[in-house]
Amino acid sequence: MMISCTNHHRTIYQNNLNNSTNNSNNLVDNNNNTKKIETPQGSFQPASQSTSNTNLNSLSSSVNNGASVGSTNGSTPNNSNGSTTPTYNHNNSAEELEKQKREEDEKRKKLELEAAAKKKEDEEKQRKEQVELERKRREEEIRRTNAAAANAANKELNEQVEISSLEQMGKLDPASTIHDMFSFFPNEVYNSYEKLQYFSRDLNTAVSHPEIVFVGPRSSGKSSLIEAFIGRALNIVGGNIGNGCSKRVLYLQFTNNIDFEVPKVTIKKDNTIKEFDHDIIVSMEQLNENLAKRNQLTNDYIEEPIYVSIESRTTLNLTLIDSPGLLFDGSATQAESNKIESIVSSLLRPSHRLIIAVESCSQDWKSMSMGQYLKKIDPELSRSTFVFTKFFNTVRGFSSTRDINKYLSGTVPDIKPFFVTLPNHQVRASYSEPNRFQEKIYQAHKRDMHALEQLQYDKRYERSIGVLPLRRYILNIVWKSYQDTIPRILKHLRSKRQTAEATLNELQKQSSSLDSTKLRSIASNYTVTFLQITEKLLSGTSEGNPSANGQTLEEEKSQQGDCGEWVDAYKEAIYIDPEEWNIPYWSSKLYGGQQLERLMAEFKAVCDNSKISEVKMDDIATASGINKLNNIPNYAWAASDLTSLISRDTFVPLIEQLCERAMYIMKRLTDIADKVIDSRRKSRCIGSSPFGGNGLNNNNINDRLSNTDMDSLDQYPFFTHHVKNLYYDFVHRAAKGCKEKCMDEFYSSRTIYWELTEHPDSSLPSIRNDHHETKTAVCQLATKLFDSIRQRITKNVLLKLYNFFLVPMQTDLWNEIQAQITCLSNEQLEQLFEVQATREQLKQEEKKQQQILEKYSQIDEQFLKAASLFCRPLSNPTPSA
Repeated sequence: MMISCTNHHRTIYQNNLNNSTNNSNNLVDNNNNTKKIETPQGSFQPASQSTSNTNLNSLSSSVNNGASVGSTNGSTPNNSNGSTTPTYNHNNSAEELEKQKREEDEKRKKLELEAAAKKKEDEEKQRKEQVELERKRREEEIRRTNAAAANAANKELNEQVEISSLEQMGKLDPASTIHDMFSFFPNEVYNSYEKLQYFSRDLNTAVSHPEIVFVGPRSSGKSSLIEAFIGRALNIVGGNIGNGCSKRVLYLQFTNNIDFEVPKVTIKKDNTIKEFDHDIIVSMEQLNENLAKRNQLTNDYIEEPIYVSIESRTTLNLTLIDSPGLLFDGSATQAESNKIESIVSSLLRPSHRLIIAVESCSQDWKSMSMGQYLKKIDPELSRSTFVFTKFFNTVRGFSSTRDINKYLSGTVPDIKPFFVTLPNHQVRASYSEPNRFQEKIYQAHKRDMHALEQLQYDKRYERSIGVLPLRRYILNIVWKSYQDTIPRILKHLRSKRQTAEATLNELQKQSSSLDSTKLRSIASNYTVTFLQITEKLLSGTSEGNPSANGQTLEEEKSQQGDCGEWVDAYKEAIYIDPEEWNIPYWSSKLYGGQQLERLMAEFKAVCDNSKISEVKMDDIATASGINKLNNIPNYAWAASDLTSLISRDTFVPLIEQLCERAMYIMKRLTDIADKVIDSRRKSRCIGSSPFGGNGLNNNNINDRLSNTDMDSLDQYPFFTHHVKNLYYDFVHRAAKGCKEKCMDEFYSSRTIYWELTEHPDSSLPSIRNDHHETKTAVCQLATKLFDSIRQRITKNVLLKLYNFFLVPMQTDLWNEIQAQITCLSNEQLEQLFEVQATREQLKQEEKKQQQILEKYSQIDEQFLKAASLFCRPLSNPTPSA
């Protein structure tokens, strides 16, 4: 009965436990969907969820306790007195779980209501914020529209006021000196300038053109000043950029080109913007639109400049450079300000560039910043000119003569200041037509002068007021730079003319000297000089410059190609170790006789290290032949015959190579002799004589006449080649004769056998069948014979090379070549010197040089005329106010 009751309670408990677990899981899911509450410490779950988790933990603990109770099979633990006490009430547990479930449901519903209320509150708040933002946007739009309208009205009013103020100064006199860039000077000046440029290009004389950099703070009027200087409203910055500043450097390159009456404007390709990756030709009126586009498409300040080429027949070569505005007022970040200063500094650093420092006027000179800035780059301010803009606004702030004069004299000492007032952007845009734009510049200048006269200013400052004096000052500097190049071009021109005259005189002298007597003298002098130098190179001299013309042993072999290496009878290269074989000067650069001595030492070393080739039994048996004494094989004859054959196969190739390399060494002397002759000619040109002595004796006179003949040898290459061919033929014959003499050293087998039998000093085997003993004995005898023959051939070949090759080069060469040259007839001389062809060539050269001389004479005359026209045309006075 007790077991049944326990099981019944266990079943009820288990069902309640399952239901409670399911409800708890649902509660957890609902709590997970509830919004988290944000606190300064972060986000956390609502308290209900935490409570639910706590209840779940309690429930889990209850389950564990229940399981523990069920495992006792209904029994309870005993007390200390042995009685049984119940530890768990199942009815109370079910009621507790039910109560917790209801509490959880109530809490869940409460949280859901709170979440819904919070969501509704947030949505309402968001709707109100959107409504408020929309209202503020409409108000801002209305405000901007009204401000734009007011600004436009103010600008229009200011423009009308400015125009009215300028118009009060009167109209521009058509006869005044107000010009744009393309009418500064009379046409004659531009024509003479074009001729000077042509002459400089024809003479290959570079004429650098001036470069002027305009630098200053942002909105100080740099671009406006460039437009006023040019006389054209180019609108360089443009009105759509926002802050009226350029983010890129602008190069305006003016080039004199007689082909363009109307200026041709070319904007060069821009590698930073894909849309403008090619050159674009535009009109002057379209230039501002294209520049504005490029500035608008540039997001940041960059070093890549914009290049604009302006070609016209009425302009000088000149480059104007507009730089980005400096930021001294702290209106930009430090990084942006540093970047702009880096770009501007790179423009100002070249020392040939003229600097125009532009800054707005201020009554307080201490607030001016450009002076201190430029001293970092141009410490002496020697190439800097200061221009202070918006002068009219400053003048209106003065009321006495003393104050205005004090202000004008208060600039930085030792600088050239200018005070200008430029039409504002609206006026320049409205009067962009050149004549009207120039009129506004004139009126602004006249208005400044009128205001100064009202204050009775000091007239000494008149030349510092207005764009016109500034333009004249800059153009005078540019003009002076061109004037300074005229003497240099003229000097170069006259140097060319003198060279042409000297060349013509030399050609005429050569043409008149083409007679038989003169040619025979030239031939004799060259032959003697050539043979003398060759003999000195053989005997030993450093005049041939060994470092440049000598050869090491390795270089000598490599220059000869296949003939350079020693080969044996089987055409196999013979390995040589020059250092181990004690070959003298193997690493030194040699030529002539010393190089031949090194070759002979190398030949001897190769021969001394040559060994007899292997002797086979077949060769011994065959060589024995029928020569028998008492029916015994004649092995002495076999050793003699084998030695004769092997020595010929071994040493004939070496002798042939010796003769070939000896010829190569001798042939090299012709090139070295030519270099020595050329070196002597150059020494005479700089005043030194290779013969020494300064006395005016007959020998010195003859030397000078001989030297004069030698200096003209370049005109007669055919004759010099004839002399060299005679030399080569003699070398070939001498080498051939020497080789034939060397071949006499190879004796026949009978001679070797005779010498051997006359002096027998070895025993040979008499038994035919003992092949090993026979081969050993014959090989020993053949080796002994080979060594004896090698020593004799080596010694005698070297003696014959000296006697039949080197000695004739030092004795017979002179007589043979000199005799052949001396015996030449007049007709043969004229043929060798190519007199007819030379005369024709000289006539052509004379005619050509005469034309060149006449051309330079005409250029000289035209240049002087153009230079005289290229005077100072800027002498007209500035229009008075």
